[in-house]
Amino acid sequence: MNTPAESLAREHAVATGLLPIVRIAEQPLTWTMEERLAHHGCPAAGVAAMRRGELDWVQGFGVRELGTDQPCGPDTMFMVASCSKPVTAMLVLQQVERGLLDLDTPVNRYLRRWQVPDNDFTADHPVTLRTALSHTAGLTVGGWGVYPRDGRPIPTTIDLFEGRPPSTMGPVFVDKAYDGVDRYSGGGFLIAQCVLEDELGRSFADLADEMIFGPLGMTRSTFRHPLPQQFHADVASGHPGDGTVCAGGWMQSADMGAGGLFSTARDYATFLLASRRAYLGEPGAILGASLAREAMTRHDKGAFGLGFRVLGEGSTARINHGGSNDGYQSETNMYLESGDGGVVLTNAVSGIFLYREILNGIAAVYDWPDYLLEPKHLKVMTDDELQRYVGAYRIVSGVEMPLLRVWVENGTLYNAIDGMRFGVQEAYCDTDGVLFNQTGPFETHVTFDQSGRAHELVVMEGSVIILRAVRTDD
Repeated sequence: MNTPAESLAREHAVATGLLPIVRIAEQPLTWTMEERLAHHGCPAAGVAAMRRGELDWVQGFGVRELGTDQPCGPDTMFMVASCSKPVTAMLVLQQVERGLLDLDTPVNRYLRRWQVPDNDFTADHPVTLRTALSHTAGLTVGGWGVYPRDGRPIPTTIDLFEGRPPSTMGPVFVDKAYDGVDRYSGGGFLIAQCVLEDELGRSFADLADEMIFGPLGMTRSTFRHPLPQQFHADVASGHPGDGTVCAGGWMQSADMGAGGLFSTARDYATFLLASRRAYLGEPGAILGASLAREAMTRHDKGAFGLGFRVLGEGSTARINHGGSNDGYQSETNMYLESGDGGVVLTNAVSGIFLYREILNGIAAVYDWPDYLLEPKHLKVMTDDELQRYVGAYRIVSGVEMPLLRVWVENGTLYNAIDGMRFGVQEAYCDTDGVLFNQTGPFETHVTFDQSGRAHELVVMEGSVIILRAVRTDD
């Protein structure tokens, strides 16, 4: 049982104890929430902490829009971007449980308005809901942007599929043989959305209201765009990272199933707690235990179950997902055994760093297992040692980006993946020879060739491989 006084004490400990993304033993640091909001230029954060399967506390920090005094509260709405995907997967699985859909039937048998293009890859392995929801179908388009509320046209679903204006992305199709390895694709979740709408004859937003938001009491969550007037009084405006506010405040999405959800820290925590209850097979859960466990177990060689990213094993197993668009960044975690977890929603691109610092603070207060990396001891490298890493590396799994670049400037090692929001990052080496930076709790293990140069980079989050890249400048 979480008593109000104990919950308040834990909230205060988190708000005054934010931690670096990767702690460095020689640089012990902690910060307050206010300090890091200001440091990152992020106006607001909505935060929820869960303990022993219950919501422990929820709070808003900062202001809803830069340059105003409009406070962010515990029920302020944010765009949660790709944190939409677990909700979409849950909707699909509910229809599988009802016998209306099948995970292993080719999706083209369900789709009415559009078809996944046939090619040699789909002839061998047709796209199914299982492969789409686990990011293993080989589908293109990692994600789509969001659109300002300035009167310009918004792409239709078919525009997104076909890659035609006003969409700025290419078409959705399969360009990779099935190998059990995931490659993140919003295209698969747009397909899942369309399967639901075409097969059930209902709008995606209506289905979410009826099947998930209503039953769980998630009164401040919606897939409806434009955002209904009833929610306008307490919405966090988006900030693209250049000191400005998104035109019209918040943004609009064209891809509901992949990234169109508006929600609050409280509501999203409610969804995660309900998902865990389904995993445990508790009476009255929103999904039966069998399908819930399929959703929350890693699929084949990838890091995803069905909709959920799954990290850890046994007592450290947790479901996870993040969200990223041009004005908002979010991250969520829920431990399946303990029922501890956290939700952080932010309204600026710079929140991609802030949310990890907040989650690290939560992890320290709640003693999350296998979450915080041990503080790193830095290795000082010579110029010759630094040069071993310099080069271009072709990304072969993890993200739909072509290259990871590593270079040295003024005696410092840097890396970047062009097109990723992390930008240029200083890279460090610990005394075990593992590389890391301050983008996330990631450790890069390096394989060297016979000449002593780095040949392969394998980026790990805990025991899960999240990216592999092989030198391509030989």
